[in-house]
Amino acid sequence: MAISGPYSTAVNFSIDLAGNPDTRPGVWGSSGFAQNITTFSPPSGQRVRIVRVYGDFIGFPKSGVPRAGTSCEIGWGLKTTAPDGSARLSNGYDNSFVWLQDVITSNSWSSRAAFDHVVEVGGLLEPDHKMISQTFVALNTTGLTIHMEPTFTVVYRFE
Repeated sequence: MAISGPYSTAVNFSIDLAGNPDTRPGVWGSSGFAQNITTFSPPSGQRVRIVRVYGDFIGFPKSGVPRAGTSCEIGWGLKTTAPDGSARLSNGYDNSFVWLQDVITSNSWSSRAAFDHVVEVGGLLEPDHKMISQTFVALNTTGLTIHMEPTFTVVYRFE
């Protein structure tokens, strides 16, 4: 099997999510957003393997400050376009190879999660060569829209 690389590229994008209204007045629930952030162009007959991802993931309210006693979980990850779920676990996701989460509260209303993740197992993209980013807010009792921004470098190879 021919392997070429490693290569690297830097990626940055942002998204604003608030969460869907909960059934309780003034309480917001969860929302997520998955998007294709890049399509690689390997040589014919080869696929892309992600071998390392490093950077940071920030989140903060777009406007306003969380009221006392409120909070919001935020998260971001990278995955392939393979179907969600796992062939080996009842609650796993075989298509995900990076996942981060943090919390925003009235006491700590901004978040920065630095990371350096070496992908030892997984990271082989599907034959469509697409890498998907997924961001989410959950249990958002702040009622505020949360700005999230992953900035990272992807190290990859063709095989």
